Amino acid sequence: MKILIVKLGAIGDVLRTTSILGGLQNKYPGAGIDWLTLPTGREMLIYNQYLNHVFLWDERNELEKYDLVIGLEDDLAAGELAAKLGVEKVLGAFAKDGKINYSPSAWFDMSIISKYGIEKANRLKAKNRKTFQQHMADLLGISVGEYVYAITPEEREYGERIVRGVGVGGREKIVGINTGAGKRWPQKSLSIEKTIDLVNKVKNNLGLASIILGGEEEKERNAIIAKETGMPSSGAHTVRNFAGIINRCHAIVASDSLAMHLAIAVKRKIAAFFGPTSAAEIELYGLGVKVAPKMDCLACYKKSCDKKPNCMDELAVEDLCKTLVYL
Repeated sequence: MKILIVKLGAIGDVLRTTSILGGLQNKYPGAGIDWLTLPTGREMLIYNQYLNHVFLWDERNELEKYDLVIGLEDDLAAGELAAKLGVEKVLGAFAKDGKINYSPSAWFDMSIISKYGIEKANRLKAKNRKTFQQHMADLLGISVGEYVYAITPEEREYGERIVRGVGVGGREKIVGINTGAGKRWPQKSLSIEKTIDLVNKVKNNLGLASIILGGEEEKERNAIIAKETGMPSSGAHTVRNFAGIINRCHAIVASDSLAMHLAIAVKRKIAAFFGPTSAAEIELYGLGVKVAPKMDCLACYKKSCDKKPNCMDELAVEDLCKTLVYL
């Protein structure tokens, strides 16, 4: 049996989608599983034990027919390809009569392509209490699985080397602080001021060293946080080397971001905080705690907010610190 997964991005979403692979292999023993993605997504899939081939979107014309195509993109072009390649069956999103459609799925009922329209889809998403993994299990008829990510010895050593280079001893516990969320989702970020307060409380109240994590988009804010707290910034790194740095940390404090997904993948302890996106959707596999303010408008999925105070204003630094005591 030949199976194709169509999941292009974002990187964190590609990574969490690897949680369906073990269940698919159990349901279809001996199946050959391929994945269609973007170059950034491929970084999450190399060395994956369950995959025969990882194809890039630019290579899509090389693909042949599949017994089962799992469409997990709401894009029309991706849906048309899923419909074309799924000779026997397509589960998830596909194109029909020039429009994007989907097989019966509570997950897609909450999406931008929901048959109910975006207003009801947003209400369903706010009320949702199932994780992404549970929704995929329902859609595909499989058991809930863990992330599948193979970190290499070289990437582990890279993380060790970076942490040593900023002055942290090899045996010292270190907390990775990743409170940014990039330019695409600014509303998910904890403010610079609150992050400074968090780092100082971790240092003064818990006696733990921190390393400030983030990508190129957080470079400026992280430099400010590092200067004000005396705790180092890790700098910007390739995605897989970033996973190596996270792997070296004892625990991670993170927004709903790539850092959170990488921490789940390499099984680090996590204090994950949420506001505009759904905490219920995230499966932490017993690795940590979810922190969110008590507000009725959570999981609004807005990228900006005029409400004062907003959810990130209401998020208590003390609550994040308390969770670290138990990690």
